Amino acid sequence: MNKKQLTIEQKSVYLVILNATMILRSIGKRFKKNRQKLKDYKIKLFSETERLVAKMEKGRLKEKDIILAIRILSKKCNISFGQSQKAINVLLKFHYRMYEKYLNKNIKPILNCPLDSIILNELEIKKSLTSINEIDYQDIQNKIANKMAKTSLARIDFDRVWDKRHLKEEGLL
Repeated sequence: MNKKQLTIEQKSVYLVILNATMILRSIGKRFKKNRQKLKDYKIKLFSETERLVAKMEKGRLKEKDIILAIRILSKKCNISFGQSQKAINVLLKFHYRMYEKYLNKNIKPILNCPLDSIILNELEIKKSLTSINEIDYQDIQNKIANKMAKTSLARIDFDRVWDKRHLKEEGLL
């Protein structure tokens, strides 16, 4: 399969997103003493993101593809499943939001809510990203799906809690 390459502009935006959303904070701590490992992490993350985006744009993205990418990144970079999911899910969310009008509408329900301490707190889950494994992750995504089913919104819409809070703190809402 020919995978679509992210453009330089997309990669630049995604790097800004990684830095601005503090995704790299916990990952950076993990690789603090080894900048090459952090660089390798980013390369692997972007590789998995390219693969997922190509499927998203063709309307063929499945939840199992997202889980597999999280698992691969977690294992290859020796980070927790919880840490791995955050970067992948945030980049997929932003890609979807930027290109939503061009994408198949069946993609939105497949996307997972990026988990972070704010989302976990909102769900009253007393875990950190570093302690979340794949089973925990799927249980949390199911909990979010059940909450969102009452509103007819998708899981990625639950993440707006964070977005709204952040925009209010910045005086933009």
